[in-house]
Amino acid sequence: MRNLIIVFFLLFAISLSAEEAEKAPSFSLKSMENKTVCLDSLLGNYIIIDFWAIYCKSCVEGLDAMKDIFKTYKERGLIFLAINEDGPRNVSKVPGFVKGHKWEYTILYDPIQEVLQLFGIQAIPETFVLDKDGNIILRHRGYKKGDEELIEEKLKELLPEQECNVEKEPD
Repeated sequence: MRNLIIVFFLLFAISLSAEEAEKAPSFSLKSMENKTVCLDSLLGNYIIIDFWAIYCKSCVEGLDAMKDIFKTYKERGLIFLAINEDGPRNVSKVPGFVKGHKWEYTILYDPIQEVLQLFGIQAIPETFVLDKDGNIILRHRGYKKGDEELIEEKLKELLPEQECNVEKEPD
């Protein structure tokens, strides 16, 4: 009986230590170009998902701060989905707003906040980094200047710069 209790506690301890990654919920949304984008079709890549709205000052500041970081990492296969949470009345303003900020992200519309609810978001901005299997490996709520550095550090781990081995010609 004593051995059985020890085995039980060992199994319990092992199950507690095994961290299970949270899988991002599956979704499909229309892009600014009116194409349907399905999260599942993007798996195999590292993905940033950022929830934002035009009226949200910190959302806009965060997306502006991520511009150069995205330019660096998109060449390494990073996908950036900026999911707009403006209601139907403001959707028409989004393309001009995005163009004015020179954002190169894939802009998706979530006008009835369905995907926002799937992710369990209470307030925006909120940013997620997903691994190639769609697991959430970083979740960041809010934005203040410098927060983008946390995301960039994670990206450096995931998508390191490739070194080129250039052979010298013999003298």
